Amino acid sequence: MKKLLILLLLSFSPSVFAECVSGDCANGQGTYTWAYGDKYVGEHKNNLREGKGTYTWASGDKYVGEWKNNLQHGLGTHTVFNEGGRYAGVDNYVGEFKYGKREGQGTETYTNGRSVKGIWKNNELIETVNVVKEKRIAEEKRIAEEKRIAEEESELVKKDDLEIELTDVIPASSGSGFFITGKGHFVTNNHVTDACDQVKIHFKGEEIEARVLANDKMNDLTVMKTNLKIDQFFSLSKEDAGLLENIIIAGYPLGKNVSASIKISRGIVSSLAGYGDNYSNFQTDAALNQGNSGGPMINSKGNIVGVAVANFGKKEGVESFNFGVKSSTLKSFLKSNSIDLARPKEDQMPTSELAKLATNATVYVECWMSLQAILEIIEKAESKKAFYPLN
Repeated sequence: MKKLLILLLLSFSPSVFAECVSGDCANGQGTYTWAYGDKYVGEHKNNLREGKGTYTWASGDKYVGEWKNNLQHGLGTHTVFNEGGRYAGVDNYVGEFKYGKREGQGTETYTNGRSVKGIWKNNELIETVNVVKEKRIAEEKRIAEEKRIAEEESELVKKDDLEIELTDVIPASSGSGFFITGKGHFVTNNHVTDACDQVKIHFKGEEIEARVLANDKMNDLTVMKTNLKIDQFFSLSKEDAGLLENIIIAGYPLGKNVSASIKISRGIVSSLAGYGDNYSNFQTDAALNQGNSGGPMINSKGNIVGVAVANFGKKEGVESFNFGVKSSTLKSFLKSNSIDLARPKEDQMPTSELAKLATNATVYVECWMSLQAILEIIEKAESKKAFYPLN
């Protein structure tokens, strides 16, 4: 009988979207139809559209997706059936919404059959995916050409003029990493360790050599081993981070060019897919720079929810376009390589403890290469490595 009364309330009560009064609050799945023809079928919370649901306007427009506080918020599809709808001239939009507006990654299809995929903000298309990619490629080529010219002018490529031999192994680039076991296993990005003759970490004032156990080039992951016994290390979260979830990122952005001290930044999960709809990644608005690659992305419990990946987009004028490899992808990689993981923490961790964990379990990773290899990689201009200046 109680279940029947709730259904009647959601279907017919005129106060279903009015102020929530004790004993008269719509919660759960239900249907509400307005006298002027609009209809909503989906989840409610405290008399508000909250969760997943379908809203059909009297005009024929329809939105199917996520809601928050009565507004389209999250992933959804908005379909227009006539030119007088909310988005006149648009047949369909599939993507992210934020408080009732198109915001994030999405694809819009127009009445003439043309479609456009890109990044949206405040209902406006700010950049298409193709344009972002083209600008990034052009910028990388420009930087590579400038480096090539500078090398020729300073005669760095002439062996007789070098202070060091082309075959000498030197510190070449940097990244970040984090311990995942007490036996000295740590994780970083594959591009941080790729092509290195040696990989060394800086831990508690010491420089320690590490060896590669396994690589996942597709997902840009590497697990390495040192002979250290570690007191503090990270656990992996049971679940991937959710949309709008708060995260903390630790690492060493820009290497030693800024300072040798660890840097911490905060942000939210702004998309559950990475570049090109890569669902092994997620997107965040937290600050990332070269050198952050491979660093831990943690939740409020101190569990790993992602591995930071080198950002791109800022050079093309798109802000907050940073990514992380999801913890579920990392977990599969580690388990397939027989790495035993600690159980995830269940309780919220105080800020002071989070800071201590991030500091003690995050490491500065340094790639050592021959000068000849460094120059060859720079000339190809295809690497994500955070190279040190050659001077």
